[in-house]
Amino acid sequence: MRTTTVSTTLVILLICAACIPATAADMVSERSIAVAMPPVPEVAMEDSSDMDFSKLQISPRYSHTELMPGEGDKVTVTVTNKDNKTISVAPMVKGQPYSEYIFDETWVTVTPEAAELEPDAKEEFTIDVTIPDGADRGNYGVQIAFTDDVMPTPYPTPYPNYINVFNFQVSVWKPPVIQIQNSYIQDRIESDREYDYQINLKNVGEEDIGIDPKIGGGRMYRHDMMLPAFEDDAITITAPSVVPAGGTATVSLHLAVPEGAKGRYNGDLDLGIDDPSIDEWMGAIHLSFEVWTQPREAFVKTFTAETDSPITIEIRSDQGWYGECGSGSADVEEPYFDVTLEGPTGNDVTPGLSKVAYHGSVDLGGSGCTPPWEIDSSGTYHESQTSYIERYTVAGAAGNWTLGMLPHYAERFEYTITIGDAD
Repeated sequence: MRTTTVSTTLVILLICAACIPATAADMVSERSIAVAMPPVPEVAMEDSSDMDFSKLQISPRYSHTELMPGEGDKVTVTVTNKDNKTISVAPMVKGQPYSEYIFDETWVTVTPEAAELEPDAKEEFTIDVTIPDGADRGNYGVQIAFTDDVMPTPYPTPYPNYINVFNFQVSVWKPPVIQIQNSYIQDRIESDREYDYQINLKNVGEEDIGIDPKIGGGRMYRHDMMLPAFEDDAITITAPSVVPAGGTATVSLHLAVPEGAKGRYNGDLDLGIDDPSIDEWMGAIHLSFEVWTQPREAFVKTFTAETDSPITIEIRSDQGWYGECGSGSADVEEPYFDVTLEGPTGNDVTPGLSKVAYHGSVDLGGSGCTPPWEIDSSGTYHESQTSYIERYTVAGAAGNWTLGMLPHYAERFEYTITIGDAD
Protein backbone atom coordinates (compact mmCIF):
# COMPACT_ATOMS: atom_id res chain seq x y z
CA MET A 1 0.00 0.00 0.00
CA ARG A 2 1.40 3.37 -0.96
CA THR A 3 0.46 6.87 0.11
CA THR A 4 1.07 10.10 -1.69
CA THR A 5 2.19 13.18 0.27
CA VAL A 6 2.18 16.72 -1.05
CA SER A 7 5.38 18.63 -0.13
CA THR A 8 5.28 22.05 1.57
CA THR A 9 8.73 23.16 0.32
CA LEU A 10 7.09 25.46 -2.22
CA VAL A 11 5.60 27.49 0.61
CA ILE A 12 9.06 28.57 1.65
CA LEU A 13 9.81 29.67 -1.89
CA LEU A 14 6.70 31.82 -1.92
CA ILE A 15 7.49 33.43 1.41
CA CYS A 16 11.10 34.11 0.45
CA ALA A 17 10.09 35.57 -2.89
CA ALA A 18 7.85 37.98 -1.07
CA CYS A 19 10.87 39.15 0.98
CA ILE A 20 13.08 39.93 -2.04
CA PRO A 21 13.32 43.63 -2.94
CA ALA A 22 11.13 44.62 -5.85
CA THR A 23 14.04 44.94 -8.28
CA ALA A 24 15.31 41.50 -7.40
CA ALA A 25 11.84 39.96 -7.24
CA ASP A 26 11.30 40.94 -10.86
CA MET A 27 14.15 38.61 -11.72
CA VAL A 28 12.33 35.56 -10.35
CA SER A 29 11.55 33.37 -13.32
CA GLU A 30 7.99 32.85 -14.53
CA ARG A 31 8.47 29.14 -13.86
CA SER A 32 9.27 29.81 -10.18
CA ILE A 33 6.23 32.03 -9.73
CA ALA A 34 3.93 29.51 -11.45
CA VAL A 35 4.78 26.76 -8.94
CA ALA A 36 4.63 29.03 -5.89
CA MET A 37 1.20 27.79 -4.74
CA PRO A 38 -0.45 28.23 -1.32
CA PRO A 39 0.12 25.28 1.04
CA VAL A 40 -2.03 22.19 0.42
CA PRO A 41 -2.96 20.04 3.42
CA GLU A 42 -1.31 16.64 3.51
CA VAL A 43 -3.90 13.96 2.57
CA ALA A 44 -3.16 10.27 2.45
CA MET A 45 -4.59 8.78 -0.73
CA GLU A 46 -4.92 5.10 -1.47
CA ASP A 47 -3.35 3.96 -4.71
CA SER A 48 -6.16 1.82 -6.18
CA SER A 49 -3.72 0.11 -8.55
CA ASP A 50 -2.20 -1.79 -5.60
CA MET A 51 -5.52 -2.64 -3.91
CA ASP A 52 -5.88 -6.27 -3.03
CA PHE A 53 -9.55 -7.31 -2.95
CA SER A 54 -11.56 -10.38 -3.85
CA LYS A 55 -12.80 -10.18 -7.41
CA LEU A 56 -16.34 -11.57 -7.51
CA GLN A 57 -19.04 -11.23 -10.13
CA ILE A 58 -22.46 -10.64 -8.52
CA SER A 59 -25.51 -11.27 -10.71
CA PRO A 60 -27.86 -9.55 -10.33
CA ARG A 61 -26.41 -6.61 -8.44
CA TYR A 62 -29.79 -5.10 -7.56
CA SER A 63 -33.38 -6.21 -7.05
CA HIS A 64 -36.64 -4.57 -5.95
CA THR A 65 -39.88 -6.06 -4.71
CA GLU A 66 -43.18 -4.88 -3.21
CA LEU A 67 -44.52 -6.74 -0.19
CA MET A 68 -47.32 -6.32 2.31
CA PRO A 69 -46.74 -7.00 6.01
CA GLY A 70 -46.77 -10.76 6.54
CA GLU A 71 -45.57 -11.51 3.00
CA GLY A 72 -42.18 -12.77 1.81
CA ASP A 73 -40.09 -13.16 -1.32
CA LYS A 74 -36.98 -14.96 -2.52
CA VAL A 75 -34.23 -13.81 -4.85
CA THR A 76 -31.46 -15.99 -6.29
CA VAL A 77 -28.05 -14.34 -6.66
CA THR A 78 -25.22 -16.02 -8.56
CA VAL A 79 -21.69 -15.32 -7.27
CA THR A 80 -18.77 -16.19 -9.61
CA ASN A 81 -15.09 -16.15 -8.66
CA LYS A 82 -13.23 -14.07 -11.27
CA ASP A 83 -9.98 -14.12 -9.31
CA ASN A 84 -6.99 -16.44 -9.65
CA LYS A 85 -7.25 -17.66 -6.08
CA THR A 86 -9.81 -19.43 -3.92
CA ILE A 87 -12.13 -16.99 -2.14
CA SER A 88 -14.06 -17.61 1.08
CA VAL A 89 -17.56 -16.24 0.66
CA ALA A 90 -19.59 -15.56 3.83
CA PRO A 91 -22.66 -13.35 3.14
CA MET A 92 -23.24 -10.57 5.65
CA VAL A 93 -26.52 -8.69 6.03
CA LYS A 94 -25.86 -4.95 6.24
CA GLY A 95 -28.19 -1.98 6.43
CA GLN A 96 -28.31 0.14 3.29
CA PRO A 97 -27.00 3.68 3.81
CA TYR A 98 -29.56 6.47 3.81
CA SER A 99 -32.53 4.10 3.42
CA GLU A 100 -35.91 5.65 4.23
CA TYR A 101 -36.69 2.99 6.84
CA ILE A 102 -34.32 0.73 8.79
CA PHE A 103 -34.38 -2.85 7.56
CA ASP A 104 -34.26 -5.32 10.46
CA GLU A 105 -31.53 -7.87 9.77
CA THR A 106 -33.75 -10.63 11.21
CA TRP A 107 -36.14 -10.19 8.27
CA VAL A 108 -33.66 -11.79 5.84
CA THR A 109 -31.75 -15.04 5.67
CA VAL A 110 -29.12 -16.11 3.15
CA THR A 111 -28.39 -19.70 2.19
CA PRO A 112 -25.88 -21.19 2.05
CA GLU A 113 -24.21 -19.40 4.95
CA ALA A 114 -20.75 -19.77 3.43
CA ALA A 115 -18.91 -21.22 0.45
CA GLU A 116 -15.37 -21.74 -0.79
CA LEU A 117 -15.11 -20.63 -4.43
CA GLU A 118 -12.19 -21.77 -6.53
CA PRO A 119 -11.21 -19.70 -9.59
CA ASP A 120 -14.07 -19.58 -12.16
CA ALA A 121 -16.40 -21.45 -9.79
CA LYS A 122 -19.88 -20.13 -9.06
CA GLU A 123 -22.44 -20.51 -6.28
CA GLU A 124 -26.15 -19.63 -6.11
CA PHE A 125 -27.26 -17.88 -2.94
CA THR A 126 -30.92 -17.59 -1.96
CA ILE A 127 -31.99 -14.29 -0.33
CA ASP A 128 -35.17 -15.01 1.65
CA VAL A 129 -37.03 -11.94 2.95
CA THR A 130 -40.10 -11.99 5.22
CA ILE A 131 -41.85 -8.79 6.32
CA PRO A 132 -43.48 -9.09 9.78
CA ASP A 133 -47.14 -8.21 10.29
CA GLY A 134 -46.41 -5.03 12.23
CA ALA A 135 -43.99 -3.45 9.75
CA ASP A 136 -44.58 0.17 8.83
CA ARG A 137 -45.41 1.15 5.28
CA GLY A 138 -42.38 2.58 3.44
CA ASN A 139 -39.22 1.87 1.45
CA TYR A 140 -36.56 -0.35 3.01
CA GLY A 141 -33.07 -1.18 1.80
CA VAL A 142 -30.63 -3.93 2.70
CA GLN A 143 -27.20 -4.99 1.46
CA ILE A 144 -25.79 -8.50 1.24
CA ALA A 145 -21.99 -8.22 1.34
CA PHE A 146 -20.38 -11.48 0.21
CA THR A 147 -16.92 -10.46 1.41
CA ASP A 148 -15.64 -7.77 3.78
CA ASP A 149 -13.74 -5.94 1.03
CA VAL A 150 -14.51 -2.21 1.11
CA MET A 151 -13.61 0.66 -1.19
CA PRO A 152 -11.16 2.98 0.60
CA THR A 153 -11.97 6.68 0.78
CA PRO A 154 -9.75 9.70 1.51
CA TYR A 155 -12.19 10.92 4.13
CA PRO A 156 -14.03 9.30 7.05
CA THR A 157 -17.49 7.90 6.30
CA PRO A 158 -20.07 6.32 8.61
CA TYR A 159 -20.91 3.64 6.07
CA PRO A 160 -18.35 1.27 4.49
CA ASN A 161 -18.62 0.98 0.72
CA TYR A 162 -18.63 -2.78 0.16
CA ILE A 163 -17.29 -3.96 -3.20
CA ASN A 164 -18.83 -7.44 -3.55
CA VAL A 165 -22.37 -6.50 -2.61
CA PHE A 166 -25.97 -7.19 -3.64
CA ASN A 167 -28.51 -4.39 -3.02
CA PHE A 168 -32.12 -5.30 -2.22
CA GLN A 169 -34.94 -2.72 -2.09
CA VAL A 170 -38.28 -3.63 -0.50
CA SER A 171 -41.35 -1.39 -0.73
CA VAL A 172 -43.73 -2.31 2.08
CA TRP A 173 -47.31 -1.30 1.33
CA LYS A 174 -50.80 -1.84 2.65
CA PRO A 175 -54.12 -1.62 0.79
CA PRO A 176 -55.81 1.65 1.76
CA VAL A 177 -58.75 1.36 4.13
CA ILE A 178 -60.19 4.72 3.02
CA GLN A 179 -61.42 5.12 -0.56
CA ILE A 180 -61.40 8.70 -1.88
CA GLN A 181 -63.48 10.23 -4.65
CA ASN A 182 -62.24 12.61 -6.23
CA SER A 183 -58.50 13.10 -6.08
CA TYR A 184 -58.68 16.69 -7.38
CA ILE A 185 -61.01 19.65 -7.81
CA GLN A 186 -60.54 21.88 -10.84
CA ASP A 187 -62.87 24.68 -11.83
CA ARG A 188 -63.17 27.94 -13.68
CA ILE A 189 -64.73 30.50 -11.39
CA GLU A 190 -65.74 34.16 -11.28
CA SER A 191 -64.93 36.79 -8.69
CA ASP A 192 -67.53 37.75 -6.09
CA ARG A 193 -69.32 34.40 -6.47
CA GLU A 194 -69.65 31.33 -4.24
CA TYR A 195 -69.13 27.65 -5.10
CA ASP A 196 -69.57 24.35 -3.31
CA TYR A 197 -67.59 21.11 -3.75
CA GLN A 198 -67.67 17.65 -2.18
CA ILE A 199 -65.17 14.87 -1.55
CA ASN A 200 -66.67 11.44 -0.83
CA LEU A 201 -64.95 8.96 1.49
CA LYS A 202 -65.69 5.32 2.27
CA ASN A 203 -64.17 3.21 5.03
CA VAL A 204 -63.87 -0.43 3.91
CA GLY A 205 -62.17 -1.43 7.15
CA GLU A 206 -63.52 -2.80 10.40
CA GLU A 207 -62.59 0.18 12.58
CA ASP A 208 -63.53 3.85 12.56
CA ILE A 209 -60.91 6.08 10.89
CA GLY A 210 -60.31 9.63 12.06
CA ILE A 211 -59.94 12.52 9.62
CA ASP A 212 -58.90 16.14 10.09
CA PRO A 213 -59.17 18.02 6.75
CA LYS A 214 -57.17 21.23 6.42
CA ILE A 215 -56.33 23.58 3.58
CA GLY A 216 -52.64 24.04 2.90
CA GLY A 217 -50.06 24.67 0.18
CA GLY A 218 -51.82 27.49 -1.63
CA ARG A 219 -48.47 28.74 -2.91
CA MET A 220 -46.39 25.58 -3.21
CA TYR A 221 -47.49 24.99 -6.81
CA ARG A 222 -46.60 28.44 -8.13
CA HIS A 223 -44.03 28.47 -10.91
CA ASP A 224 -43.80 32.23 -11.25
CA MET A 225 -43.80 35.34 -9.09
CA MET A 226 -47.56 35.90 -9.28
CA LEU A 227 -49.52 35.88 -6.04
CA PRO A 228 -52.47 33.46 -5.80
CA ALA A 229 -55.88 34.74 -6.82
CA PHE A 230 -57.06 34.47 -3.19
CA GLU A 231 -55.84 33.17 0.16
CA ASP A 232 -56.60 29.85 1.83
CA ASP A 233 -59.16 31.46 4.13
CA ALA A 234 -61.53 31.92 1.17
CA ILE A 235 -62.25 28.18 1.49
CA THR A 236 -64.36 26.83 4.37
CA ILE A 237 -64.34 23.11 5.22
CA THR A 238 -67.17 21.15 6.80
CA ALA A 239 -66.45 17.52 7.66
CA PRO A 240 -67.02 14.89 10.35
CA SER A 241 -64.15 13.80 12.58
CA VAL A 242 -64.38 10.11 11.67
CA VAL A 243 -65.40 7.86 8.81
CA PRO A 244 -67.31 4.96 10.43
CA ALA A 245 -66.27 1.38 9.76
CA GLY A 246 -68.04 0.17 6.63
CA GLY A 247 -69.62 3.60 6.20
CA THR A 248 -69.18 6.80 4.20
CA ALA A 249 -68.54 10.46 4.92
CA THR A 250 -68.55 13.70 2.94
CA VAL A 251 -66.04 16.53 3.13
CA SER A 252 -67.63 19.75 1.90
CA LEU A 253 -65.74 22.81 0.64
CA HIS A 254 -67.33 26.23 0.30
CA LEU A 255 -65.40 28.76 -1.79
CA ALA A 256 -66.26 32.44 -1.55
CA VAL A 257 -64.27 34.14 -4.30
CA PRO A 258 -63.30 37.67 -3.19
CA GLU A 259 -64.47 40.59 -5.28
CA GLY A 260 -61.85 41.66 -7.78
CA ALA A 261 -59.94 38.37 -7.59
CA LYS A 262 -57.76 37.64 -10.63
CA GLY A 263 -55.42 34.86 -11.67
CA ARG A 264 -55.11 31.29 -10.38
CA TYR A 265 -55.12 29.42 -7.10
CA ASN A 266 -53.34 26.08 -6.65
CA GLY A 267 -53.19 24.22 -3.38
CA ASP A 268 -54.01 21.10 -1.43
CA LEU A 269 -56.76 19.85 0.82
CA ASP A 270 -54.99 17.58 3.30
CA LEU A 271 -57.65 15.14 4.49
CA GLY A 272 -55.61 14.23 7.58
CA ILE A 273 -56.59 10.56 7.37
CA ASP A 274 -55.46 8.46 10.32
CA ASP A 275 -54.65 5.45 8.13
CA PRO A 276 -50.99 4.34 7.83
CA SER A 277 -51.75 2.73 4.46
CA ILE A 278 -52.34 6.18 2.94
CA ASP A 279 -49.31 8.39 2.38
CA GLU A 280 -49.19 12.17 2.25
CA TRP A 281 -49.89 12.37 -1.48
CA MET A 282 -52.73 9.86 -1.53
CA GLY A 283 -54.48 11.69 1.29
CA ALA A 284 -54.29 15.11 -0.39
CA ILE A 285 -56.84 16.58 -2.81
CA HIS A 286 -55.29 18.93 -5.36
CA LEU A 287 -57.19 22.19 -5.83
CA SER A 288 -56.88 24.24 -9.00
CA PHE A 289 -59.02 27.30 -9.68
CA GLU A 290 -58.87 29.85 -12.48
CA VAL A 291 -60.69 33.13 -12.00
CA TRP A 292 -62.47 33.88 -15.27
CA THR A 293 -63.69 37.31 -16.41
CA GLN A 294 -66.42 37.81 -18.98
CA PRO A 295 -65.00 39.74 -21.99
CA ARG A 296 -66.52 43.16 -22.63
CA GLU A 297 -65.26 43.75 -26.15
CA ALA A 298 -66.32 41.63 -29.11
CA PHE A 299 -63.89 39.59 -31.16
CA VAL A 300 -63.76 41.21 -34.62
CA LYS A 301 -63.15 39.41 -37.91
CA THR A 302 -63.06 41.07 -41.33
CA PHE A 303 -63.62 39.15 -44.54
CA THR A 304 -64.26 39.83 -48.23
CA ALA A 305 -67.15 38.51 -50.32
CA GLU A 306 -66.39 38.18 -54.03
CA THR A 307 -70.04 37.69 -55.00
CA ASP A 308 -73.54 38.64 -53.86
CA SER A 309 -74.21 35.09 -52.64
CA PRO A 310 -75.85 34.58 -49.22
CA ILE A 311 -73.55 34.61 -46.21
CA THR A 312 -73.80 31.98 -43.46
CA ILE A 313 -72.04 32.43 -40.11
CA GLU A 314 -71.75 29.48 -37.71
CA ILE A 315 -70.35 29.90 -34.20
CA ARG A 316 -69.55 26.89 -32.04
CA SER A 317 -68.65 26.90 -28.35
CA ASP A 318 -67.04 23.79 -26.86
CA GLN A 319 -67.39 23.45 -23.12
CA GLY A 320 -64.84 21.37 -21.26
CA TRP A 321 -65.17 19.55 -17.98
CA TYR A 322 -64.95 22.58 -15.73
CA GLY A 323 -67.87 22.60 -13.37
CA GLU A 324 -68.02 18.85 -12.81
CA CYS A 325 -68.30 17.15 -9.46
CA GLY A 326 -70.68 19.55 -7.75
CA SER A 327 -68.53 22.58 -8.36
CA GLY A 328 -71.47 24.95 -8.52
CA SER A 329 -70.37 26.47 -11.82
CA ALA A 330 -72.22 23.71 -13.66
CA ASP A 331 -75.44 25.61 -13.00
CA VAL A 332 -74.53 28.78 -14.91
CA GLU A 333 -76.42 29.86 -17.97
CA GLU A 334 -75.73 28.15 -21.26
CA PRO A 335 -73.45 29.94 -23.76
CA TYR A 336 -74.76 32.50 -26.22
CA PHE A 337 -73.32 35.20 -28.48
CA ASP A 338 -73.99 38.81 -29.35
CA VAL A 339 -73.36 39.01 -33.10
CA THR A 340 -72.93 42.20 -35.13
CA LEU A 341 -72.31 42.50 -38.86
CA GLU A 342 -71.32 45.52 -40.95
CA GLY A 343 -71.76 45.35 -44.72
CA PRO A 344 -69.71 46.82 -47.60
CA THR A 345 -71.66 50.11 -47.50
CA GLY A 346 -70.78 50.62 -43.82
CA ASN A 347 -74.31 49.95 -42.66
CA ASP A 348 -75.11 47.53 -39.84
CA VAL A 349 -76.79 44.36 -41.02
CA THR A 350 -78.95 42.34 -38.66
CA PRO A 351 -78.14 38.66 -39.16
CA GLY A 352 -81.01 36.24 -38.72
CA LEU A 353 -80.57 33.35 -36.27
CA SER A 354 -81.51 30.36 -38.40
CA LYS A 355 -80.26 27.45 -36.29
CA VAL A 356 -79.38 26.51 -32.72
CA ALA A 357 -77.78 23.10 -32.08
CA TYR A 358 -76.47 21.20 -29.08
CA HIS A 359 -73.75 18.57 -29.27
CA GLY A 360 -72.51 16.28 -26.53
CA SER A 361 -69.97 13.52 -25.92
CA VAL A 362 -71.08 10.72 -23.60
CA ASP A 363 -69.10 7.72 -22.37
CA LEU A 364 -70.37 4.69 -20.50
CA GLY A 365 -67.53 4.42 -18.05
CA GLY A 366 -69.45 6.04 -15.26
CA SER A 367 -69.08 9.55 -13.92
CA GLY A 368 -65.73 10.44 -12.46
CA CYS A 369 -67.70 12.45 -9.92
CA THR A 370 -69.87 9.60 -8.65
CA PRO A 371 -68.23 7.31 -6.08
CA PRO A 372 -67.99 3.74 -7.36
CA TRP A 373 -69.93 2.47 -4.33
CA GLU A 374 -72.92 4.59 -5.38
CA ILE A 375 -73.00 3.91 -9.15
CA ASP A 376 -76.08 2.07 -10.39
CA SER A 377 -77.33 1.42 -13.93
CA SER A 378 -78.50 5.01 -14.29
CA GLY A 379 -75.11 6.38 -13.29
CA THR A 380 -73.07 4.68 -15.99
CA TYR A 381 -73.42 7.63 -18.40
CA HIS A 382 -70.98 10.49 -18.22
CA GLU A 383 -71.16 13.56 -20.44
CA SER A 384 -67.64 14.90 -20.67
CA GLN A 385 -67.91 17.44 -23.50
CA THR A 386 -70.73 19.65 -24.73
CA SER A 387 -71.03 22.09 -27.62
CA TYR A 388 -73.46 24.91 -28.37
CA ILE A 389 -73.87 26.02 -31.99
CA GLU A 390 -75.55 29.14 -33.46
CA ARG A 391 -76.03 29.71 -37.18
CA TYR A 392 -76.85 33.06 -38.79
CA THR A 393 -77.75 33.91 -42.38
CA VAL A 394 -77.85 37.20 -44.26
CA ALA A 395 -78.32 38.33 -47.84
CA GLY A 396 -74.89 38.75 -49.34
CA ALA A 397 -73.18 41.55 -51.25
CA ALA A 398 -69.74 41.76 -52.81
CA GLY A 399 -67.24 43.74 -50.76
CA ASN A 400 -65.64 43.91 -47.32
CA TRP A 401 -67.55 42.78 -44.23
CA THR A 402 -66.87 43.13 -40.49
CA LEU A 403 -68.14 40.49 -38.07
CA GLY A 404 -68.24 41.02 -34.31
CA MET A 405 -68.76 38.14 -31.84
CA LEU A 406 -69.13 38.71 -28.10
CA PRO A 407 -69.34 35.40 -26.16
CA HIS A 408 -71.23 34.86 -22.93
CA TYR A 409 -70.42 31.90 -20.62
CA ALA A 410 -68.20 30.33 -23.25
CA GLU A 411 -64.73 28.98 -22.47
CA ARG A 412 -63.73 29.01 -26.14
CA PHE A 413 -65.41 29.21 -29.51
CA GLU A 414 -64.76 28.77 -33.21
CA TYR A 415 -66.52 30.27 -36.22
CA THR A 416 -67.14 29.41 -39.86
CA ILE A 417 -68.04 31.97 -42.53
CA THR A 418 -69.57 30.47 -45.68
CA ILE A 419 -70.21 32.61 -48.79
CA GLY A 420 -72.67 30.74 -50.99
CA ASP A 421 -74.74 27.67 -50.26
CA ALA A 422 -74.09 26.23 -46.78
CA ASP A 423 -74.32 22.53 -46.04
